[in-house]
Amino acid sequence: MNNSVMLLAQGLAKSFYQNATEVPVLKGVNLQLAVGEQVAVVGRSGSGKSSLLHLLAGLDSADSGSVHIDGVDLLAADSNGRARIRREKMGFVYQQHHLLGEFSAQENVAIPQRLLGIDELSARQAAQDMLALVGLEERLSHLPSALSGGERQRVAVARALINKPQVVLADEPTGSLDRASAELLMDLLSNLSRAQGTSFVVVTHDVSMLQRFDRVESLDDGILQPLSSLAE
Repeated sequence: MNNSVMLLAQGLAKSFYQNATEVPVLKGVNLQLAVGEQVAVVGRSGSGKSSLLHLLAGLDSADSGSVHIDGVDLLAADSNGRARIRREKMGFVYQQHHLLGEFSAQENVAIPQRLLGIDELSARQAAQDMLALVGLEERLSHLPSALSGGERQRVAVARALINKPQVVLADEPTGSLDRASAELLMDLLSNLSRAQGTSFVVVTHDVSMLQRFDRVESLDDGILQPLSSLAE
């Protein structure tokens, strides 16, 4: 694999079954992501965008195809191997922040560091530094319930990026935010990812955000293709 390719998905196929009827969702999807590249994936509701992210993260098994992260075949690894690759090389942001309600912002952001075996003091300092980068240095001790929706998503971004992952996958990260908060979040995600050299794939319905990306891909009828080709 070319050293500049951070994520390479080839021939990803996935079907689900409704009773005895096979419903194809992905039909041989190919996706290549360069180091530091930012790609948006769009498509109608139910087109399989979230299923694609689950396969790229190794959270679900494909009927066929492969996913390489930094040259490592994710789908060929066992469950422990996949978990290790996710911990060491990947970050995740979701529409719902998935913060732990009983933990402070700082404690939530420190969790990925602790999972890597980093000592508590160092992890908490790294979390403090990352929260400062997303403008939440005054919210370290706040529980998620005491934060606004935009602030909770910024905490989620800080958590996703704290281990300096090589790939970030984001599923509708601005879907529950107002316009101002959504724009702030995307600016933060883009700027921090560029600063760290992180590649990321963002599933979004928000067409107003698409100009921020290096490339836009459309998932339609199980096939992923550049958005520009649809107008040709």
